[in-house]
Amino acid sequence: MMADETSRISQANEQEPDEATVWKDKYIRLLADLKNTQSRLARSSAQEVEAEKKSLLRDMLPVADGLDLALLHLSREADSSNILSGVELIRNILEKFFSKYSVKAIDALGKPFDPELHEAVGVVPHSRFPPNTVVRIEQKGYLYRDKLLRPARVLVVSST
Repeated sequence: MMADETSRISQANEQEPDEATVWKDKYIRLLADLKNTQSRLARSSAQEVEAEKKSLLRDMLPVADGLDLALLHLSREADSSNILSGVELIRNILEKFFSKYSVKAIDALGKPFDPELHEAVGVVPHSRFPPNTVVRIEQKGYLYRDKLLRPARVLVVSST
C-alpha cells in the first residue's frame, strides 16, 4: 500500500504546477496588463491633446474671419493704406500659424455643393452657374489635417 500511495502522490505532484511556474504565469499576465494599460493611456492622452488642439484652432477662426472682413471693407486710399498693410501682415502671420498646424481653408467658390464641407445658408438664382454650385462664401470653412474643422457657410445656386 505504501508504494501505491507514493505513486499517487508522485502523480499528483507531477500534475500540479510548481509554485515558481504559477508565479511566473502571474508575472507574465500582470506585465501584459501593464503594457495594455500603458497603450490605452497613451492613446487616450493623444486623443485628448488632439481634441484640445482642435478646440484652440476653432477658437482662432473668428480672428481670421475678422481680418478677412477688415481686408474686404478697407479702402485702398492713401489714408487707410497703413491700416490695410497692418491687417494684411496680421492675416499673413495667421496663415503661417494655420499652415504650421495643418489647417487649410476650404476652396468652395464655384464648386458643387458638398454637405460634408459646406453649410448652405441660402439659395440664389444664377444664370452663369449650374444648379447646386457654390456662388458666394459667407464664412470660410476650414480643414484640420484634412478633416472638417468648420464647414464653409455658402450661398448655392437654386435648382429652379
